[in-house]
Amino acid sequence: MENGQGRASSLDHLDYCCQLVSEEFGKPDIAGWKNSDYVKLGNILYKKTHVQISPNTLKRIFGKIKTDVRYYPQRATRDALALYVGYTDWEKFTNAQLLPVQVSIKSAQTPLHSTPSTASPVTIPATRKRSYKRWFIPAAAVVISLVIFFAYQLFFKPDRHTPLALVCENPIGENPHSALFVVHGMDGAGPSKEHYTIDFGDTHKIPVVDGDSLYSHYYEVPGMYFAVLKLDGIALDTASVYLKTNGWTATARMMYDTTRVYPIEVPNLFTGGKNSVSAMEAAHAGIDTNRTFFVDFINTQITNIDGDNFDLFVKLKTSPSRAGVRCSQVRVSVFGQHSKHLVDAMKPGCVHWTDLQFSEINKQGESNQLNFLGVDLHEGGSMEIKVENKHARIFINSKQVYEISYQKPLKKIYGLGITFSGIGSIQSVLLTDLKTGQAFNGNFQ
Repeated sequence: MENGQGRASSLDHLDYCCQLVSEEFGKPDIAGWKNSDYVKLGNILYKKTHVQISPNTLKRIFGKIKTDVRYYPQRATRDALALYVGYTDWEKFTNAQLLPVQVSIKSAQTPLHSTPSTASPVTIPATRKRSYKRWFIPAAAVVISLVIFFAYQLFFKPDRHTPLALVCENPIGENPHSALFVVHGMDGAGPSKEHYTIDFGDTHKIPVVDGDSLYSHYYEVPGMYFAVLKLDGIALDTASVYLKTNGWTATARMMYDTTRVYPIEVPNLFTGGKNSVSAMEAAHAGIDTNRTFFVDFINTQITNIDGDNFDLFVKLKTSPSRAGVRCSQVRVSVFGQHSKHLVDAMKPGCVHWTDLQFSEINKQGESNQLNFLGVDLHEGGSMEIKVENKHARIFINSKQVYEISYQKPLKKIYGLGITFSGIGSIQSVLLTDLKTGQAFNGNFQ
């Protein structure tokens, strides 16, 4: 019968296949496997075979979950296991395998197809042993082939164990943009599904829902976003989303209000002397200017400017003291193809709230000494970010205040963002590639 219950030779093949799977997986000690190992193996099997095998099914196959009768999986599952260890299907695997004299799997509970009281390995019947003698030379050839195969797998073959994948189906859009995300390789039956989340990179995140693989998120501020699939807060995979603009735009938002943003229509922004938005313009857009609010000036475009070799000079003026504005803050962001740079500057008494990022390096004022970012620019000043071969330097009012090197390249620059707390103004922006001299299309002075 198809499920193979009661056929000792089929179970021997299954046990041997489990041994090979565990070795290919890189964890031959099956008894020491944890729940995360079964989840990971299920994901790897799906990546290679496009057959979804739940962690619970794998636990039954490998003996983690005890059953009254030795569990024998359906044909598609067996085909997937055989494919994972190098065979086209289960039939090819069973026809090719000459089982060792003893097949023993160290499962989490008992040998895979023994009863709970039987702890000894399964022994091939004597008649089968005698029949093997006639095939000594072919058996030796198979053993040599297996040795060569596993040596190749161990020393020469690239690692095929890939993690879960988060993919954005429509990563480029205008503002606003509804991005569609797909989680590949996740088995809906996994008991740890509740520990997975998607952080969309704009302060919003959601749990991964059992049975769902498609998720939508609404972005309404231009920029470059990096959505991250996480397991218990640990990043597994990243997908980028890029919202482009047509020149410079202004968007306002209020602190603690994560449900809405307020685009500000400003004709001729940063041309003809129009270097800011007024409190009246922000109020007309819907902002309560008596509360803490922010204005994002953003210009996104795909450039050939190297994000690891550039000079950015910004001349600006932060907000004067007013209702809702105490720290007179400005943030300068450089959006890259694979990450971003970000520098905050605010009044010296407020450096607790500063952030600093250069690609993979992130520092927050609440847990780092960032006093060099404390400066009052409400009467005007300049900020400069200069990066040469992934070595970054920060200048405030023409004085170097910090330098650091990073490892992960930004590659191409995808735009700039300048954010003020309250009403700020920008007198000039000059972004240039240090190697080619190419200038940013949004430069002005």
